Amino acid sequence: MKYVFTIVALAFLVFSAQPSEAVEALHTYNSMKEDTQELASQYPEIAIYSEQGISTGLDLEIFSVDVALNITELSDEELHALPTMYVDGTHHGNEGMSAEASFLFLQDVLQRSAVDPSYLEGKRLVVTPSVNPDGYVLDCRSNWNGVDLNRNYPYMWGMYGTSDTPNFCPVSGTYRGASEGSEIETQVNMEFMRNMNLYVYFSAHTGSNDIVLPWKITGEFAVPIADWELYEYFLNESANVSGLTYRDPGGAGESIAWGYGARAALSLIVEVDDMQWSPLVSTTIRGALSNELLMYDLAWENLELVGGHLQIIDETYNSVTLQNIGWGAAYNVTAGNEIVEKVERNQIITISKNSNFLQYNRLIHEGEEADLTLISMNLTSMQNPENGDTPSIGFISASLTLLAIATSRKRNDYNN
Repeated sequence: MKYVFTIVALAFLVFSAQPSEAVEALHTYNSMKEDTQELASQYPEIAIYSEQGISTGLDLEIFSVDVALNITELSDEELHALPTMYVDGTHHGNEGMSAEASFLFLQDVLQRSAVDPSYLEGKRLVVTPSVNPDGYVLDCRSNWNGVDLNRNYPYMWGMYGTSDTPNFCPVSGTYRGASEGSEIETQVNMEFMRNMNLYVYFSAHTGSNDIVLPWKITGEFAVPIADWELYEYFLNESANVSGLTYRDPGGAGESIAWGYGARAALSLIVEVDDMQWSPLVSTTIRGALSNELLMYDLAWENLELVGGHLQIIDETYNSVTLQNIGWGAAYNVTAGNEIVEKVERNQIITISKNSNFLQYNRLIHEGEEADLTLISMNLTSMQNPENGDTPSIGFISASLTLLAIATSRKRNDYNN
């Protein structure tokens, strides 16, 4: 039945499009893989194409592109330390526009960075166009095992909005899997994300054209988002550029619940388009995704501001004055003595200094590992001007006199 609908949809798009309108075909899995590999090869100094794993049924590669300034010269440790934005698509294989959004965003960042390398400075972008290659090939929501991959992640797995019955193509469903994180594709994506210093995670989907929160914050099963001030600020900013509103998710165990809950990244589903089941759009793909791509740009261009971001505005031997220019609060701020529990957005504070390091957490939520959100900054080592350690004028004068005497003696030795 689904295939009959697809043929009818194709005919409708082709024959109903006005002469001035474009009808553009979406990528297939194979063409997306080829185009992604080709795109990365055009920017060898800043982009690396790689394959993270193999799909469950058809043994198809789950491929990605890693982008950073001078990426081939970075050690693994240096690369993993960079603030990172991660973008993926087609957890649901029948949502082809989610892969297109991921690909176009990757293309935009690479093109802009080639013109202006500062566009990449100090950060990292990773893009996986298709998490579910089998579903992408078959135009099916589920993976080969009939599992809805976006209900299979360990965080809040099975809590609500899921099914305990597999759904095979062409039937769509919300089967959560036999156990949390049971699917190869889920495991590959989680392991990949664990090698990133994640600041932002966008998972593209289609169907409703809005933004989905990591878990429910209203009604039954509601759980507060600890960093809601940050989320609310970002959602308001993104609405200004994309026009997209936000809502609770329909189910638990989603990738973004794990992205925020386990990896402490600002994590959102971006429903980039309401179209599903069709390999064509009645406009250009970029035209259909223009507003959504502006939201991606907003996150990328302000990546280091996602959370608390302290800037040093003054420093003495025993104090440091800071301003939080980030989009969220900073927590547990210390320079060796006192600890300031929270510094609000735009707040300026002065704290005592008894260390050459400033440390704070850019989020209050901690995630599955210690120090995922810990920021360390070097401070300037300064002597107390009143403790006598600074050389006196008399000492400097005496030193210069001794130096002059020694130089004079050497000259006399040469003359003799």
